[in-house]
Amino acid sequence: MVSGLVRVPFARYAKGGVMRLFSLFLRRAGVQATPVALRKPASSRLTVVCDSRQMASVRRFIYKSFQGAGLKVVSLQVGHATDPNLVSACVTVTCPPEMRPVLMKQARELARTDGVHDVRWGDHRHIVLN
Repeated sequence: MVSGLVRVPFARYAKGGVMRLFSLFLRRAGVQATPVALRKPASSRLTVVCDSRQMASVRRFIYKSFQGAGLKVVSLQVGHATDPNLVSACVTVTCPPEMRPVLMKQARELARTDGVHDVRWGDHRHIVLN
């Protein structure tokens, strides 16, 4: 044995072994484990650029059509675009992988809506860091 090293009695429980030991302790104590979500829900972001006068109707269209298609709109944040007559809206949608074709269809319909100039995937807001 190398001098100066201290032998840790629980070293063999490294890499998840400690949690298994703790779980065994809880089971023997009668505590029921609560199920944990394995993954966070998949979400997608769209950036919609439209006329500022049309934003109210575009917002209603987004909520009604996306929810009608079975998609959940988590947030809709409106900001300024480069042109003073335009606004930019960042839409976050919860979308499981099997619903991606539905989301694509809704995005195409949104792009054809009156007053919408551009629909892009992702968050294209200009974020300023100090």
